[in-house]
Amino acid sequence: MNTFTRPFIRAGIIFIVLFIKFSFNAYPQSAPEDKIPNVIIVTFNGVRNEDSIDDPTHQYIPNFWNNMRKEGVLYTNLTNLNFEFHMPSVNAINTGGIYPFFSDGISAPTIFQYVKKKYALQKHKLWLIGHWFAKQGGFTTAEYPDDTYPCQMSFSIVKCFLVPVELTEALTKQESMFLDQAYKLKDKNLTYFHWDTLGEIQYRFFKKIVQKYKPKLIHYIMNDVGSAHYDSFARYVLALKRSDEKIFEILQMIKSDPFYKNNTYLFISMDHGRNLYYMNHTENPVEDLSRVWMYVYGPDIKKGVTITRPVRHIDIFATVADIMAVETYPTEGKALRDSFNGKKVFSR
Repeated sequence: MNTFTRPFIRAGIIFIVLFIKFSFNAYPQSAPEDKIPNVIIVTFNGVRNEDSIDDPTHQYIPNFWNNMRKEGVLYTNLTNLNFEFHMPSVNAINTGGIYPFFSDGISAPTIFQYVKKKYALQKHKLWLIGHWFAKQGGFTTAEYPDDTYPCQMSFSIVKCFLVPVELTEALTKQESMFLDQAYKLKDKNLTYFHWDTLGEIQYRFFKKIVQKYKPKLIHYIMNDVGSAHYDSFARYVLALKRSDEKIFEILQMIKSDPFYKNNTYLFISMDHGRNLYYMNHTENPVEDLSRVWMYVYGPDIKKGVTITRPVRHIDIFATVADIMAVETYPTEGKALRDSFNGKKVFSR
């Protein structure tokens, strides 16, 4: 072998090694489903830091503070960059963009659509659960049409009813009767359901969806603490305690279910805070309402770490995109790489 050909051979070997490395990291479309990571995002609907992570007693989030916090990363300075309302933060997580109050004008695909198209997943493997408005989990573009949407389920006090056939197939007779009654009330522009009642029903359906379909990607908007709008601090903190029990139960499911164990990332985020007297929030950024918190858990996530630097909802989008190894349009969000223990090779 002459000296002229040796550099080309070395370069060829390096190319082959890098190609294999990044091919395995990128979870190719033909990869078995169990090799693709799972992601569960839970968004709380309006929780003040002073009632949760900044409360020295942590009496309303005992499961999170005493148990979950030790198993993942807590970000104490999650900032909502737009209106202090639900939709902008949810859209920021789902699309990686910063949009106004309602979703008119969004032309970017959601993380659901990127994942569904790359891995050719069936629709019931991706879910947006519990949102108020239609199509928050999918926006049509030329490259990502309607058939890239996830399943979307919501029925709420503001008369939004989205019940995909995939959910109705999993319901008991009693649950189907509830939905029939809810539709009748909606048609008459009536409702007697309360936030906390709907929160319990949505959580029951969330567990049913997880059990039946084993989704790869879920964004579950937990509306329970919306009961604060009834001007009752007691109902608000009771709902917060119940929400704390639910996320702890979700974590235990992740750790015990063979489908999710050791291959699932859990994000817990707040969408916004509340005003001084806890009942409401505004449509304009206010410092006390804008600063909330977030938690990350997963197979290669650090344990028991608290990070105080500012982060944003759009960073969740970027992180999920990296975990799922999908290429997205350019966004301002940055992957939360300081959550990871340094072993993961990021795809972007």
